[in-house]
Amino acid sequence: MRTNISLICVVYFIFLGFIGNAAAQSQSQEQIPLKVVSVEFTATPAPVTRQDMTTAYTRSEAIVTLTDGTKKRFQLDYRILHRSGDHVGGGYAALVVDNSGNPVLEATDESGRKARGPFASSGADGTSMIVVPNAKVQGVEGNAVFLINHLEYQTTGISADLQKEPVELYGRLPMAMNLTVLDQNPATGRLKPVKLSNVEFSGVYGIWNPCNSSPTPWHSHLGSEEYEPDASVFETKPLEAMNRYLGTPGMTAPDGGANPYRYGHLVEVGVDAGGVTTAEKHYAMGRLSFELGDVMPDRRTVYMGDDGNDVILAMFVADRAEDLSAGTLYAAKWTQTDAKNFGSADLDWIRLGHATNDQIEAIIAKGTKFSDIWETATPDEVAIRPDSPKDFKPLYVYSGTGGETQLTYYKLKPGMEQAAAFLETRRYAAWLGATTEFTKMEGQTHNAADKRLYTAISTIRKGMVDGGNENRHQDHINIIGDKKDLTCGAVFESVLSGGQIDTSGEPIASDWVATSTEALVHGRRQPQDAKAGRYDQCDTEMVANPDNLRYSEVMRTLFIGEDSSNHLNNFVWAYNVDSANLARIFSAPAGGENTGLGVYDNVNGHAYITGNVQHPGAAKDLKDYPEEIGLDLRRFIDERGIVGYFGGLPAMTR
Repeated sequence: MRTNISLICVVYFIFLGFIGNAAAQSQSQEQIPLKVVSVEFTATPAPVTRQDMTTAYTRSEAIVTLTDGTKKRFQLDYRILHRSGDHVGGGYAALVVDNSGNPVLEATDESGRKARGPFASSGADGTSMIVVPNAKVQGVEGNAVFLINHLEYQTTGISADLQKEPVELYGRLPMAMNLTVLDQNPATGRLKPVKLSNVEFSGVYGIWNPCNSSPTPWHSHLGSEEYEPDASVFETKPLEAMNRYLGTPGMTAPDGGANPYRYGHLVEVGVDAGGVTTAEKHYAMGRLSFELGDVMPDRRTVYMGDDGNDVILAMFVADRAEDLSAGTLYAAKWTQTDAKNFGSADLDWIRLGHATNDQIEAIIAKGTKFSDIWETATPDEVAIRPDSPKDFKPLYVYSGTGGETQLTYYKLKPGMEQAAAFLETRRYAAWLGATTEFTKMEGQTHNAADKRLYTAISTIRKGMVDGGNENRHQDHINIIGDKKDLTCGAVFESVLSGGQIDTSGEPIASDWVATSTEALVHGRRQPQDAKAGRYDQCDTEMVANPDNLRYSEVMRTLFIGEDSSNHLNNFVWAYNVDSANLARIFSAPAGGENTGLGVYDNVNGHAYITGNVQHPGAAKDLKDYPEEIGLDLRRFIDERGIVGYFGGLPAMTR
């Protein structure tokens, strides 16, 4: 009897071993990237029910055609990693802290009304997934993957007087980036957050309104600071948001308070194998209302979105690959070739200057002020001074947070060309004749195989529209069309090539220079017979107000995230550049903006699309809708910001 039992046990364990080996082999095979010919996505239906209008969801599938002609279908699955205020492995997601790492406990609005903290921003924005070889982090059982995400702003706070309305806090708080350590299950690819902390910014004076971002080819995170503080205003007025970070309340820059010229830059964050971050502001890349910087395959050329009205398109060419601390800065000039179909143009590039981070840091550190760079005059002052110096020029540009966009006359002070180029980039670009009529220039991404750059113009209005120039001193862009169509925005596609020269005749040291551009994907007004989107102003079945962009080389797909008040629910779209098929793949809760788009075709045998939702249920985004819909929906929406991703995709290659 004992012999039989022993024999049975031996056979049983051999069987278990066979099953285990078979499973391991199957698992290994599943992790080998699929060789694909094409990828298409099925459409997620537009929300109709209250349940769908108030939650984040996808019902799309990826249809993958393999090189042998077979097709596989994969169901997308949207997974939330954390929401604002969640406690994750020792840290609180989206917590706003000062330069000692302590929570900010109080803030005031412009009138002095107090809001009480701590503050957890609902503004989840730019996100990079970073894989570091041989990463070892305590608590991670599978593969350690790092995620850096931005917290752009906090719109309101609870009043210290609980009987009063919430306090308006936009631009009144310092902001933050989070580093989340993710445990990746090797078999399923599921990601689990195990540790969260704030990226340390005390060495660079804190972070201002970080918006979108992109991962660099050398596996760092390139973030942004948007809506830069207007240095003409904050020369004499305290920049209280950053004073709150630095611990210098009520102080102006000359008195030792926050210096506006330290904010409005691209910020690079590196992560080592242990999850320790380092941050550097790239002063040599200029100072704008940065949406993001997108690095080209040469690892030197970077395109930069400038968000706002009356902004520029900028390009930076680094001296050395994988080193953004020194290089040459350019601004584009639009020469229109077609006014119809959302516009097209040839692009020329104006050289603004060359600098290193250290050179611009030295200019800031010595206390250079706006009034050291520019002398200004109003149109009325010029009108009563017919003998005004001829070196005053009329400029109409976005001035930044705290300022007012209006026609102003500028005179550049002697010897201040470099300071102007890298600290007053938009004004200096206008001074040299660059196009400054772009409106709401948002995401940028590129297609390396076809050498194309994609740029989101979230809405076409004001100076971009024919006849909308008003008192702007130049009129480069004159797009013709129904304004209700144009306000829905477009994604432009630019041709990239080498052998180009700038407007002064000097060669541009890059093979990735944008030479022409035209609208590729756009929205339009909602048709009267629309079957869905009862409350939408732009066509529910087309993109409205594109913002985040990311391109997948393997899937040959441009992913487009919306920031729209013209769609009650904002969507993420997948646009196949070969078939021109446009499919809705995600719907955010009403009032939420789609942010943090990223595409990773192979992360340890799995593919991911990152995607966040900023300020779901935001009152400002729903205020223009009928009360019975806007207020009713808000009661059912979790208003905490979401950091998440789309799972369910295998690793893919071509």
